[in-house]
Amino acid sequence: MMRMISLAIAVSAVLLHLRSVGHAQDLQTAEIASSGIEIPLADCGAVGAARSDWGVIPDTTASSGTAIEYSRATSTEAAEALAICQSTGLKNGDLSLRFKVLSGESHAGGGLALRMATPEDYYLVKIDALRNRALLLQVRKGGAEEIVGVDADVAADVWHTLAVRAQDDCFTVSLDGTWIFTGYDKTFPHAGRIGLWAKTGGVTRFDRITMVSIPKPQSWR
Repeated sequence: MMRMISLAIAVSAVLLHLRSVGHAQDLQTAEIASSGIEIPLADCGAVGAARSDWGVIPDTTASSGTAIEYSRATSTEAAEALAICQSTGLKNGDLSLRFKVLSGESHAGGGLALRMATPEDYYLVKIDALRNRALLLQVRKGGAEEIVGVDADVAADVWHTLAVRAQDDCFTVSLDGTWIFTGYDKTFPHAGRIGLWAKTGGVTRFDRITMVSIPKPQSWR
């Protein structure tokens, strides 16, 4: 009997710990989405032939009344499209954006590229609305390798908030204010630009892109 009581107490303690950790992560990622310096939508765009697929358009449901939209009626050989934000490079920091995928599209998704070394080398936090999946990917020479992937419900025609805290090899990701996963990788250790990601063959809108760096802790002497 005493063993059963001890086991029940231990299980309760573990559950309380997990709840407290999850609550702390939710508070942290909610803070990420509300903080930061807003990046102008016009600062983000594609280059070359893909430039015409991106544009700033009126949207009364967006926070500023406008949104940057990726739209392509048919899919191409490229599985994804990027609009690179011409802002200061970031290594450790808090990033967030709002995105909305339009219904009726066979391909739909939105995401955030970060620590971009080149347009073919970066980390990608990707929300796949078609499969209801959220992923952290390492993209090298244009090829993607999954680091973490979890299920995530993504409704169409609704704004969602994606937030990422990048700190050295740790990436904490939340969706709509709720922590969904933490991933680890050391492939790209240096600062790089950020970018908007969209699935080709669909329509995705982006709004309120924010970025703020995390200051380095002072060394103890």
